[in-house]
Amino acid sequence: MSLIPDDKLHPQITINLTPMIDFLFLMLAFFATLAVTRSTLFDTKLNLAELKKETNTTQINQKQESFQVNVTISKTGSYQWVSEFADYPMSSVENIQKELQYQYKLGLIPQDKEKVEILLHIDKDAPWISIAKLIFGMREIGFEARPLYKAEKDHEAIVSQQVAR
Repeated sequence: MSLIPDDKLHPQITINLTPMIDFLFLMLAFFATLAVTRSTLFDTKLNLAELKKETNTTQINQKQESFQVNVTISKTGSYQWVSEFADYPMSSVENIQKELQYQYKLGLIPQDKEKVEILLHIDKDAPWISIAKLIFGMREIGFEARPLYKAEKDHEAIVSQQVAR
């Protein structure tokens, strides 16, 4: 019998793997959430409509069989319903949905929802969450929203003119 126990003379060396396993599970959950969010926000089918410049004003080519609704999203994320006569501020996506359904019910919008084009005029600094909410809100009630963009050529020409001055 010795004065020092055997386990103190020859200690067993072990590595605690619990924190590493916890970390791996957290990373797995993070990347799974990231993949699902990316696929719902960025990999959805979006159709863009192109603006064409004609005689100092920007006009949207409108097909005779389609009806266009214009909505703007400002850099603060607020919405406006744009008509020929005035711009009407809308406080939420639900208000835009109600207005669309009201006009659809009155017959101001074609009964074939595929003929209705909701064109989104988006400020370049607008928050993505406001854009996504509006696009998915329009899909909920059966309409397709199409963000508008200006061709980069026009933008580059404007920038080169400003630099030349």
